[in-house]
Amino acid sequence: MSELPFITVSIKTFNEAKGIEKTIDSIRRQLVAYPHEIIVADSLSTDNTRELAAAKGVTVVSLVHPEERCCGVGHQLGYLYSTGEYLLLMDGDMVLEEGFIDAAVGFLKSHAEYAGVAGTVEMDEGSNYEFKSRKQRLHKIYPLGDSNHLGGGGLYRRSAVEKVGYMTHRGLHGYEEAELGIRLRNAGYKLHRLDVPYFSHTSHNMPTMKMLQYRWRSRFLSGPGELLRSAWGKPWFREAFSVTRNEAIFTVYLLVLLLALISGSGLLFAIVLLPLLLFIALKAVKNRSLLAGLHSVLNLGAFSAGLLRGLFTPLPDPTQPPDSQVIHHQDGEK
Repeated sequence: MSELPFITVSIKTFNEAKGIEKTIDSIRRQLVAYPHEIIVADSLSTDNTRELAAAKGVTVVSLVHPEERCCGVGHQLGYLYSTGEYLLLMDGDMVLEEGFIDAAVGFLKSHAEYAGVAGTVEMDEGSNYEFKSRKQRLHKIYPLGDSNHLGGGGLYRRSAVEKVGYMTHRGLHGYEEAELGIRLRNAGYKLHRLDVPYFSHTSHNMPTMKMLQYRWRSRFLSGPGELLRSAWGKPWFREAFSVTRNEAIFTVYLLVLLLALISGSGLLFAIVLLPLLLFIALKAVKNRSLLAGLHSVLNLGAFSAGLLRGLFTPLPDPTQPPDSQVIHHQDGEK
């Protein structure tokens, strides 16, 4: 392949000491033929993630203020320090698969109208409801072909990101890839997922209830509401609502259920409750587990509460850089 592009890899991390070395090693194996830089964008990890990454000789940058931690700030931080013509987004618990880079670069070189490209995803067997459910729905979460957004990351064209102002919204605690995809498509670009392995991912091993508690404390569950708030008054609000449609519908349903309960009418409450019971039953039959049906409702309920929380959360200006610092400069690997 002639005229190999310079690639920046942004790895967002928070307490990824268990996987960061494996992630960096997998990236280096696949980028050995390409001029590149690797940037670990850390959200003030409390373990030794940054030290392990620095020992690997990559650039390590970090937030300064812990209150700015969120999903969206990581790759935006990496982007601000990047110089690559193409930008590869990874998490610190992912392993880059063989062959993806060549396929992705080839696709972008031959399809100028596309801003980004991703591939298929492999996940381990999750130990909690969220990741077990996600593994069952991989074909829906990461659909092949042209896509509205590239969940999990991808290889992006820098010129396209510059056109839309910023990489990922530094204030979003979730759905940052959806927000990026919406902006890129509104700028006239397309996104595509190849039938080529992109990365394998290690699931969180927390029990279901602890996972939900962690998601609430980290404000990840606020992502749908924050996405809607960020899109309010913009041409792509309807697309943002489409992304969060399930959470929004369930939120409205729960509010109606609450009003029926407050009304004091047992009959009305029973009628409104019936769809929820049917939903639980269908989920239980599909997963052959009543507990899975209950977990599904609990998960949706948590996202509904998070949606309301996110709607009323002020967001920072995504075009303004967060305060950050360089922990380690890459050891001449370009």
